Amino acid sequence: MRDLFREELARPLNTDGIHLGRPPADAPTTAAQTLFPHTKIPTPVLDFVAPKVAAFSFSGLLGSIYFPGIFSMLQGDMPFLDGEVPAVNGVVTARALAKVYGAIANGGEIDGTRLLSSELVGELKGEPDLTPDLNLGIPFTYHQGYQSSPIPGLLAGYGHIGLGGTLGWADPDTGSSFAYVHNRLLTLMLWDMGSFAGLAPLLSNAIQAARKDGPLEVPQLGAAYYEPEEQKVV
Repeated sequence: MRDLFREELARPLNTDGIHLGRPPADAPTTAAQTLFPHTKIPTPVLDFVAPKVAAFSFSGLLGSIYFPGIFSMLQGDMPFLDGEVPAVNGVVTARALAKVYGAIANGGEIDGTRLLSSELVGELKGEPDLTPDLNLGIPFTYHQGYQSSPIPGLLAGYGHIGLGGTLGWADPDTGSSFAYVHNRLLTLMLWDMGSFAGLAPLLSNAIQAARKDGPLEVPQLGAAYYEPEEQKVV
């Protein structure tokens, strides 16, 4: 799966900012630092309380992500990143993630590169559904794996909220996309979405202004696709 991410996404989009798991040591992209519990500080209280809370039926979110030893997997150099877990283990830059969603927002194609057929992209949008998600406890309309804004009317389009509050978003009606990532995370164990809620209206206003007055073009930013040196087996 790590190779698939690189060959099917990073290479066609000419960006280094898409990795599954920890990027190679010689890659321009690095994983965000998790501030807590990044240092190897024992967490006996959390180790004792978390599994008991996760077992309750009302704590679906914690129960869906908790496993014995999870805190040690997130400490130090983050051993969790050495695995390949496509559902949660992507390491991306904002520009690279926005470019992926830019293709979705424009019929599956961006900068002359087609990732998906226009027919498939047209089928991604789901029907509105305000039924609360059983894990998160808030309403999400799912679009073939993507999500609408949990707050109706806050943000048009659909995307996906990732670990720690990372977000990729596409709005096919305006042909626009954006991504929101962190250079540092307070902790992977908390729902770090508060800052994005404040940014959503600003992003919507910026998109509307760009469509009215024309976008301001900027030079190519971010590292281009990079072929890491082959790891020597010792």
